[in-house]
Amino acid sequence: MPVGLLPLPFLKRHAVALMAVLGLAACSEHSSSTGAPAAPAAPGRSVRAPVTIEVCGHPVTYARVPQRAVTHGINITEMFLALGLQERLVGYGGLRDVKRLPQAMQPLLASVPDLSNQGMNLETLINAQPDFVFSGWAYGFRQGQITPGSLRELGIDSYVLSESCIRQVARERVSLEDTFNDLLNLGRIFDIEERATALVNAQRAELQRITDALGGLKEKPRVFVFDSGTDIPVTTGRYAMPQAMIEAAGGSNIFDDLNSSWMSGNWEDVIARNPDWIVIVDNDRPTPDGKRQFLLGKPELSQVKAIREQNFVLMDFSEATPGPRNVDAVRRLAHALHPQQVTQP
Repeated sequence: MPVGLLPLPFLKRHAVALMAVLGLAACSEHSSSTGAPAAPAAPGRSVRAPVTIEVCGHPVTYARVPQRAVTHGINITEMFLALGLQERLVGYGGLRDVKRLPQAMQPLLASVPDLSNQGMNLETLINAQPDFVFSGWAYGFRQGQITPGSLRELGIDSYVLSESCIRQVARERVSLEDTFNDLLNLGRIFDIEERATALVNAQRAELQRITDALGGLKEKPRVFVFDSGTDIPVTTGRYAMPQAMIEAAGGSNIFDDLNSSWMSGNWEDVIARNPDWIVIVDNDRPTPDGKRQFLLGKPELSQVKAIREQNFVLMDFSEATPGPRNVDAVRRLAHALHPQQVTQP
Protein backbone atom coordinates (compact mmCIF):
# COMPACT_ATOMS: atom_id res chain seq x y z
CA MET A 1 0.00 0.00 0.00
CA PRO A 2 1.49 3.41 -0.88
CA VAL A 3 2.72 5.37 2.12
CA GLY A 4 0.67 8.39 1.21
CA LEU A 5 -2.57 6.38 1.57
CA LEU A 6 -1.89 5.41 5.18
CA PRO A 7 -3.60 7.93 7.50
CA LEU A 8 -2.76 8.56 11.13
CA PRO A 9 -5.49 6.21 12.46
CA PHE A 10 -3.70 3.39 10.62
CA LEU A 11 -0.55 4.25 12.56
CA LYS A 12 -2.37 4.22 15.88
CA ARG A 13 -3.99 0.84 15.22
CA HIS A 14 -0.51 -0.69 14.88
CA ALA A 15 1.00 0.94 17.94
CA VAL A 16 0.28 -1.93 20.34
CA ALA A 17 1.82 -4.50 18.02
CA LEU A 18 4.92 -2.43 17.57
CA MET A 19 5.36 -1.66 21.25
CA ALA A 20 5.55 -5.39 21.90
CA VAL A 21 8.75 -5.73 19.91
CA LEU A 22 10.69 -3.02 21.72
CA GLY A 23 13.37 -3.94 24.22
CA LEU A 24 14.48 -7.05 22.31
CA ALA A 25 17.74 -8.79 23.13
CA ALA A 26 20.87 -6.85 22.29
CA CYS A 27 22.82 -7.47 19.13
CA SER A 28 26.60 -7.39 19.10
CA GLU A 29 28.46 -4.36 17.72
CA HIS A 30 31.45 -4.00 15.47
CA SER A 31 34.18 -1.40 15.72
CA SER A 32 34.89 0.69 12.65
CA SER A 33 37.17 3.41 11.38
CA THR A 34 36.42 4.33 7.78
CA GLY A 35 33.68 1.90 6.84
CA ALA A 36 35.66 -1.32 6.34
CA PRO A 37 34.31 -4.47 8.03
CA ALA A 38 35.07 -4.16 11.74
CA ALA A 39 36.05 -6.70 14.36
CA PRO A 40 33.32 -7.92 16.74
CA ALA A 41 32.90 -5.93 19.92
CA ALA A 42 31.14 -6.61 23.21
CA PRO A 43 27.33 -7.02 23.04
CA GLY A 44 25.38 -3.78 23.06
CA ARG A 45 23.38 -2.69 26.09
CA SER A 46 19.70 -1.94 25.77
CA VAL A 47 19.61 -0.04 29.07
CA ARG A 48 21.61 3.08 29.89
CA ALA A 49 20.92 6.54 31.19
CA PRO A 50 18.71 8.55 28.81
CA VAL A 51 20.53 10.95 26.50
CA THR A 52 19.06 14.16 25.11
CA ILE A 53 20.21 15.42 21.72
CA GLU A 54 19.19 18.45 19.69
CA VAL A 55 17.54 17.33 16.46
CA CYS A 56 16.49 20.03 13.99
CA GLY A 57 16.60 22.60 16.78
CA HIS A 58 14.50 20.59 19.26
CA PRO A 59 15.64 18.42 22.20
CA VAL A 60 14.93 14.71 21.71
CA THR A 61 15.46 12.20 24.51
CA TYR A 62 16.53 8.63 23.80
CA ALA A 63 15.66 6.48 26.81
CA ARG A 64 17.25 3.27 25.52
CA VAL A 65 19.96 2.01 23.21
CA PRO A 66 18.25 0.99 19.95
CA GLN A 67 18.51 -2.69 19.05
CA ARG A 68 16.49 -2.88 15.81
CA ALA A 69 17.33 -0.02 13.44
CA VAL A 70 16.21 0.92 9.93
CA THR A 71 18.09 3.38 7.72
CA HIS A 72 16.75 5.10 4.60
CA GLY A 73 19.12 6.75 2.12
CA ILE A 74 22.40 5.43 0.74
CA ASN A 75 24.55 8.06 2.49
CA ILE A 76 22.63 7.50 5.73
CA THR A 77 23.20 3.75 5.50
CA GLU A 78 26.90 4.37 4.84
CA MET A 79 27.10 6.45 8.03
CA PHE A 80 25.60 3.59 9.97
CA LEU A 81 28.01 1.04 8.49
CA ALA A 82 31.03 3.30 8.99
CA LEU A 83 30.21 3.25 12.70
CA GLY A 84 30.14 -0.56 12.71
CA LEU A 85 26.43 -0.73 13.52
CA GLN A 86 25.48 -3.25 10.84
CA GLU A 87 24.35 -5.88 13.36
CA ARG A 88 21.72 -3.45 14.65
CA LEU A 89 20.13 -3.15 11.19
CA VAL A 90 16.85 -4.95 10.54
CA GLY A 91 16.31 -3.19 7.23
CA TYR A 92 17.39 -0.40 4.92
CA GLY A 93 15.83 1.55 2.06
CA GLY A 94 16.57 4.16 -0.56
CA LEU A 95 19.40 2.13 -2.09
CA ARG A 96 18.79 1.00 -5.65
CA ASP A 97 21.78 -1.33 -5.76
CA VAL A 98 24.09 -2.55 -2.98
CA LYS A 99 26.94 -2.22 -5.49
CA ARG A 100 26.57 1.55 -5.12
CA LEU A 101 28.19 1.17 -1.69
CA PRO A 102 31.97 1.09 -1.25
CA GLN A 103 33.17 -2.44 -1.90
CA ALA A 104 34.17 -3.05 1.72
CA MET A 105 30.65 -2.19 2.87
CA GLN A 106 28.70 -4.34 0.43
CA PRO A 107 29.01 -7.65 2.37
CA LEU A 108 27.76 -5.93 5.52
CA LEU A 109 24.24 -5.73 4.06
CA ALA A 110 24.20 -9.31 2.73
CA SER A 111 21.76 -10.52 5.39
CA VAL A 112 19.85 -7.25 5.90
CA PRO A 113 16.43 -6.93 4.18
CA ASP A 114 15.98 -4.24 1.54
CA LEU A 115 12.70 -2.66 2.66
CA SER A 116 12.29 -0.32 -0.28
CA ASN A 117 14.45 0.95 -3.09
CA GLN A 118 12.21 3.97 -3.54
CA GLY A 119 10.20 5.86 -0.90
CA MET A 120 9.90 4.70 2.69
CA ASN A 121 6.89 2.39 2.99
CA LEU A 122 5.08 2.33 6.34
CA GLU A 123 3.58 -1.14 6.08
CA THR A 124 6.97 -2.66 5.21
CA LEU A 125 8.59 -0.63 7.96
CA ILE A 126 6.12 -1.93 10.54
CA ASN A 127 6.76 -5.51 9.47
CA ALA A 128 10.48 -5.02 10.20
CA GLN A 129 9.56 -4.20 13.84
CA PRO A 130 12.14 -1.43 14.33
CA ASP A 131 12.75 0.57 17.49
CA PHE A 132 14.77 3.24 15.66
CA VAL A 133 14.70 4.88 12.20
CA PHE A 134 17.48 7.07 10.78
CA SER A 135 16.60 9.17 7.74
CA GLY A 136 16.17 12.77 6.66
CA TRP A 137 13.56 15.15 5.33
CA ALA A 138 13.16 14.49 1.58
CA TYR A 139 15.18 11.29 2.02
CA GLY A 140 12.51 9.16 3.71
CA PHE A 141 10.64 11.52 6.05
CA ARG A 142 7.85 13.48 4.38
CA GLN A 143 4.97 15.48 5.82
CA GLY A 144 1.70 13.59 5.57
CA GLN A 145 3.54 10.29 5.25
CA ILE A 146 6.24 8.99 7.61
CA THR A 147 7.61 11.58 10.03
CA PRO A 148 9.50 11.48 13.34
CA GLY A 149 6.23 12.49 15.00
CA SER A 150 4.20 9.64 13.51
CA LEU A 151 6.93 7.17 14.46
CA ARG A 152 6.96 8.52 18.01
CA GLU A 153 3.26 7.68 18.32
CA LEU A 154 4.23 4.08 17.56
CA GLY A 155 6.96 4.07 20.19
CA ILE A 156 9.73 4.21 17.58
CA ASP A 157 12.67 6.54 18.11
CA SER A 158 14.20 8.35 15.13
CA TYR A 159 17.05 10.63 14.18
CA VAL A 160 16.98 13.25 11.41
CA LEU A 161 19.97 14.01 9.18
CA SER A 162 21.16 17.50 10.13
CA GLU A 163 21.57 18.83 6.57
CA SER A 164 17.94 17.99 5.81
CA CYS A 165 16.64 20.11 8.72
CA ILE A 166 16.64 23.15 6.41
CA ARG A 167 13.33 21.79 5.07
CA GLN A 168 11.77 22.26 8.51
CA VAL A 169 13.70 25.00 10.35
CA ALA A 170 15.84 28.00 9.42
CA ARG A 171 19.60 27.47 9.41
CA GLU A 172 22.53 29.85 9.02
CA ARG A 173 24.67 27.61 6.83
CA VAL A 174 25.61 24.03 5.95
CA SER A 175 28.92 22.64 7.16
CA LEU A 176 30.95 19.45 7.14
CA GLU A 177 30.52 19.70 10.91
CA ASP A 178 26.90 18.68 10.24
CA THR A 179 28.15 15.26 9.10
CA PHE A 180 30.55 15.01 12.03
CA ASN A 181 27.78 16.02 14.44
CA ASP A 182 25.46 13.32 13.07
CA LEU A 183 28.15 10.66 13.54
CA LEU A 184 28.83 11.81 17.10
CA ASN A 185 25.11 11.91 17.92
CA LEU A 186 24.69 8.36 16.62
CA GLY A 187 27.60 7.40 18.84
CA ARG A 188 25.75 8.76 21.87
CA ILE A 189 22.43 7.19 20.91
CA PHE A 190 23.97 3.74 20.33
CA ASP A 191 26.39 3.95 23.25
CA ILE A 192 29.50 3.78 21.04
CA GLU A 193 30.86 7.25 21.70
CA GLU A 194 34.52 6.22 21.67
CA ARG A 195 34.17 4.64 18.24
CA ALA A 196 32.30 7.61 16.79
CA THR A 197 34.80 10.08 18.24
CA ALA A 198 37.73 8.17 16.71
CA LEU A 199 36.09 8.23 13.27
CA VAL A 200 35.26 11.94 13.47
CA ASN A 201 38.70 12.89 14.79
CA ALA A 202 40.35 11.11 11.87
CA GLN A 203 38.12 12.92 9.38
CA ARG A 204 38.62 16.30 11.02
CA ALA A 205 42.39 15.78 10.91
CA GLU A 206 42.25 14.98 7.18
CA LEU A 207 40.05 18.02 6.53
CA GLN A 208 42.54 20.19 8.42
CA ARG A 209 45.37 18.92 6.22
CA ILE A 210 43.41 19.97 3.15
CA THR A 211 42.61 23.37 4.68
CA ASP A 212 46.25 23.95 5.59
CA ALA A 213 47.37 23.08 2.06
CA LEU A 214 44.95 25.67 0.66
CA GLY A 215 46.07 28.47 2.95
CA GLY A 216 46.54 31.84 1.27
CA LEU A 217 44.44 31.16 -1.83
CA LYS A 218 43.96 34.25 -3.97
CA GLU A 219 41.43 32.79 -6.40
CA LYS A 220 38.47 30.46 -5.88
CA PRO A 221 37.31 28.69 -9.06
CA ARG A 222 33.58 28.85 -9.79
CA VAL A 223 31.85 25.46 -9.54
CA PHE A 224 28.49 24.28 -10.90
CA VAL A 225 26.98 21.12 -9.42
CA PHE A 226 25.00 19.14 -11.99
CA ASP A 227 22.77 16.47 -10.50
CA SER A 228 20.27 15.77 -13.27
CA GLY A 229 17.83 17.31 -15.72
CA THR A 230 17.86 18.37 -19.35
CA ASP A 231 15.34 21.18 -19.82
CA ILE A 232 15.90 22.33 -16.22
CA PRO A 233 19.08 21.39 -14.29
CA VAL A 234 18.86 20.10 -10.73
CA THR A 235 21.70 21.65 -8.74
CA THR A 236 22.59 22.79 -5.21
CA GLY A 237 22.06 26.07 -3.39
CA ARG A 238 23.74 27.29 -0.23
CA TYR A 239 22.17 24.73 2.13
CA ALA A 240 23.17 21.48 0.40
CA MET A 241 26.31 19.60 1.43
CA PRO A 242 28.19 20.34 -1.85
CA GLN A 243 28.19 24.01 -0.78
CA ALA A 244 30.33 23.15 2.25
CA MET A 245 32.47 20.73 0.26
CA ILE A 246 33.19 23.27 -2.50
CA GLU A 247 34.14 25.89 0.09
CA ALA A 248 36.45 23.43 1.87
CA ALA A 249 38.05 22.55 -1.48
CA GLY A 250 38.87 26.20 -2.20
CA GLY A 251 36.09 26.85 -4.68
CA SER A 252 32.90 28.89 -4.97
CA ASN A 253 29.45 27.45 -5.71
CA ILE A 254 27.92 29.52 -8.52
CA PHE A 255 24.51 29.22 -6.81
CA ASP A 256 25.65 30.02 -3.26
CA ASP A 257 23.28 33.01 -3.21
CA LEU A 258 20.19 30.81 -3.45
CA ASN A 259 18.54 29.95 -0.13
CA SER A 260 17.82 26.32 -0.88
CA SER A 261 19.46 22.90 -0.75
CA TRP A 262 18.91 20.62 -3.77
CA MET A 263 16.89 22.67 -6.22
CA SER A 264 15.97 23.37 -9.84
CA GLY A 265 18.03 26.04 -11.58
CA ASN A 266 18.14 27.22 -15.17
CA TRP A 267 20.68 27.04 -17.97
CA GLU A 268 20.62 30.81 -18.54
CA ASP A 269 22.11 31.41 -15.08
CA VAL A 270 24.69 28.67 -15.59
CA ILE A 271 25.82 30.42 -18.77
CA ALA A 272 25.82 33.86 -17.14
CA ARG A 273 27.81 32.66 -14.09
CA ASN A 274 30.27 30.81 -16.33
CA PRO A 275 31.64 28.07 -14.03
CA ASP A 276 35.29 27.03 -14.24
CA TRP A 277 34.45 23.49 -13.14
CA ILE A 278 31.39 21.22 -13.16
CA VAL A 279 30.77 18.56 -10.51
CA ILE A 280 28.71 15.75 -12.02
CA VAL A 281 26.73 13.84 -9.38
CA ASP A 282 26.46 10.14 -10.18
CA ASN A 283 23.00 8.91 -9.26
CA ASP A 284 22.57 6.51 -12.20
CA ARG A 285 20.10 8.84 -13.93
CA PRO A 286 21.67 8.69 -16.51
CA THR A 287 25.25 7.43 -16.27
CA PRO A 288 27.99 9.97 -15.49
CA ASP A 289 29.35 9.73 -19.03
CA GLY A 290 25.81 10.26 -20.35
CA LYS A 291 25.58 13.49 -18.35
CA ARG A 292 29.01 14.57 -19.52
CA GLN A 293 28.14 13.97 -23.17
CA PHE A 294 24.84 15.81 -22.71
CA LEU A 295 26.65 18.87 -21.32
CA LEU A 296 29.28 18.80 -24.06
CA GLY A 297 26.61 18.48 -26.73
CA LYS A 298 24.37 21.30 -25.50
CA PRO A 299 25.06 24.15 -27.98
CA GLU A 300 24.19 27.03 -25.65
CA LEU A 301 26.82 25.84 -23.13
CA SER A 302 29.65 25.74 -25.67
CA GLN A 303 31.26 28.98 -24.43
CA VAL A 304 31.09 28.11 -20.73
CA LYS A 305 34.67 27.77 -19.51
CA ALA A 306 34.14 24.38 -17.83
CA ILE A 307 32.69 23.01 -21.07
CA ARG A 308 35.40 24.48 -23.30
CA GLU A 309 38.15 23.06 -21.12
CA GLN A 310 36.21 19.90 -20.19
CA ASN A 311 36.77 20.49 -16.48
CA PHE A 312 34.64 17.83 -14.80
CA VAL A 313 34.78 16.17 -11.39
CA LEU A 314 32.66 13.10 -10.67
CA MET A 315 31.03 12.53 -7.28
CA ASP A 316 28.87 9.63 -6.19
CA PHE A 317 25.52 10.72 -4.79
CA SER A 318 26.59 9.39 -1.38
CA GLU A 319 29.71 11.58 -1.56
CA ALA A 320 27.71 14.69 -2.42
CA THR A 321 25.28 14.12 0.47
CA PRO A 322 26.24 13.96 4.16
CA GLY A 323 28.20 10.80 4.89
CA PRO A 324 31.55 9.25 5.75
CA ARG A 325 33.00 9.88 2.27
CA ASN A 326 32.58 13.67 2.25
CA VAL A 327 36.14 14.47 3.28
CA ASP A 328 37.72 12.11 0.72
CA ALA A 329 35.59 13.79 -1.96
CA VAL A 330 36.72 17.22 -0.75
CA ARG A 331 40.35 16.20 -1.27
CA ARG A 332 39.60 14.93 -4.76
CA LEU A 333 37.80 18.17 -5.65
CA ALA A 334 40.52 20.32 -4.06
CA HIS A 335 43.16 18.49 -6.11
CA ALA A 336 41.21 19.18 -9.31
CA LEU A 337 40.78 22.88 -8.47
CA HIS A 338 44.25 23.40 -7.00
CA PRO A 339 46.58 20.60 -8.17
CA GLN A 340 49.71 22.45 -7.05
CA GLN A 341 48.53 22.76 -3.46
CA VAL A 342 46.59 19.54 -2.81
CA THR A 343 47.77 16.03 -3.63
CA GLN A 344 45.47 13.30 -4.90
CA PRO A 345 43.63 11.08 -2.38
